[in-house]
Amino acid sequence: MKSKRNTWLLVLFLLIGLFLGGLLGELADPVLPFFNLSSPPYGLYPPVSLTLGPLAIIFGIEFQLSVAMVFGLILAYLAYRAL
Repeated sequence: MKSKRNTWLLVLFLLIGLFLGGLLGELADPVLPFFNLSSPPYGLYPPVSLTLGPLAIIFGIEFQLSVAMVFGLILAYLAYRAL
């Protein structure tokens, strides 16, 4: 069970690293504009919809990676390894 806990902890660290890297990229954009260089968006387009009478469910996901997010991922992985 210990390995599953560590895997989920790694996923949590990487998600936090993505978020903080994106935030850093947005804040540093006026000074370091290359931080916001990003990849094309990947994901489901158009979103998939499922209509069941009065209930409609829409499934969609989009992912776009920037230079700052990659730095955040690397720092999050290094922080995880330091634990």
